Amino acid sequence: MRRSTITIASAAATVVTIVMTAAVPGPAMARTTARAACLLGGADFDGDTCGDLVIGDSAATVSGTTNAGRINVLYGDDSGTGHSDVLAQGQAGVGDTPEAGDQFGAVVHAMRVDADQYTDLVVGVPQESVGSAEDAGIVQVIYGSADGLGAGRPGLVLRQATLGIAGTPEAGDRFGAAVGPNETRTDDGLAPVVAYGVPGEDIGTTADAGLAGVVTFDPETGGVAATGSVHQDSPGISGDVEAGDRFGQAVGVFQGPGGFSCPVSGTRGLTMAVGAPGEDFGGTPDPGMVHVVRDLTGDTLLSQDTAGVDGAPEAGDRFGAALVLASECEHDGPSHVKLVVGTPGEDEGTTADSGMIHYFGTDDDELPLPPRWSVHQNSPDVADQSEAGDGFGSVLALGGPWRGDDVGTAIVVGVPREDAGAAVDAGAVQIFGDSLVAPGPSDVFVTQARVAEPVEAGDGFGTAVAAYQDHLYVGAPDDVTHGQGVVHGVPWTAVGTGLSLAPGRDGIPDGAVRFGAAVG
Repeated sequence: MRRSTITIASAAATVVTIVMTAAVPGPAMARTTARAACLLGGADFDGDTCGDLVIGDSAATVSGTTNAGRINVLYGDDSGTGHSDVLAQGQAGVGDTPEAGDQFGAVVHAMRVDADQYTDLVVGVPQESVGSAEDAGIVQVIYGSADGLGAGRPGLVLRQATLGIAGTPEAGDRFGAAVGPNETRTDDGLAPVVAYGVPGEDIGTTADAGLAGVVTFDPETGGVAATGSVHQDSPGISGDVEAGDRFGQAVGVFQGPGGFSCPVSGTRGLTMAVGAPGEDFGGTPDPGMVHVVRDLTGDTLLSQDTAGVDGAPEAGDRFGAALVLASECEHDGPSHVKLVVGTPGEDEGTTADSGMIHYFGTDDDELPLPPRWSVHQNSPDVADQSEAGDGFGSVLALGGPWRGDDVGTAIVVGVPREDAGAAVDAGAVQIFGDSLVAPGPSDVFVTQARVAEPVEAGDGFGTAVAAYQDHLYVGAPDDVTHGQGVVHGVPWTAVGTGLSLAPGRDGIPDGAVRFGAAVG
């Protein structure tokens, strides 16, 4: 672990005034504050009650090993000065060994694996080779401690055929390509559960059919307590096992449905949302589908063939290539579930692969989840417009206050391939509210111009997004100006102060390659 001091307050910091209406006012300059530093993110890896942030750089060179990958951990504190650590494979608190092409840090999620006061980190490493099986994939658990991530107990490495996890590590499985922590809020606390996807898993002789599963952890020890998995040939699971379905390309998990805090026992009491973007409809290749799997024993289906969902199943739509969900389970009450599904290959008229998102939500335990609305960039009143190759819906997040009033949840869509004028693939972020009606008039469209940065071809602004209570964090790992990548913290309201986080300044270590490829 390499530790540096990070001064969050800097002259380079910017404030972005964002009132959640159809137009976003321009930026103004300001320094960050101690409060902004303390509330850096939503996780608290060192238990000091201040928010921390992880930023993945999966292309980083580690000890001369190219594309091994590393993770930057930025710790906030209430003095206005924090510190920064770098995590890489091979450290005692991380585990495994850095190898060329592993791309450690490509998938990061903060969650509570055990019952102590420290948030932990789950890292998907789908390009990890296991023995001679290239890109078999692993998932790593890095525990929090009083001294931060990886400074306490040894890290835990999850792979197929160990700790009760189904399957055998095989070339191209990509175990951990998708990782989804339990997103449920309950009166009695959160069950430590993570869903995982293995989209390249072969089922019998059927290549890349895919598999998905869950791991529950012992809250006392942080070790694995129970595991379970399903694929499209499992009892009670709909569909047929077909080559290239990629079941498990995207995953999420929640407790319930059901009242009394939706108890979990082993793998029972859980519902997974599993994206299968390569699912075929008859002779139509890859329109895609999402399976809503309850208790690993049965499912209901969502697709563009579902009543009330806009669009039609078309070749290459890839419905379910990305998804994100949030859930709340009230004591002696129903589940409240919000699910957003991306269809990044959707064509809008003759505009190919412009993309679309679909919002599903329920307040009364309905399964399948009722469709509420679908939207693309050519929808009425939506800012910007659909363009070929935008891939709108490929990057998604839920969280943060909508309109700055702590009511509702922001639906954040990263569009890293968005063209801004002549700047090809400069990137953008589009934000919607989670109202039950189409949100067009109240969307917000943000480019790097809104954070006082030049908009340049290939920046990839929106490659990663993470929505927390005070800031929306946006990664631009290919940023031309910063060279090594940058992450911008955009405040939700005019009260907040913006952050600009880049390697080589303010205590963040130099030597990054694609800083901001993942944010959590």
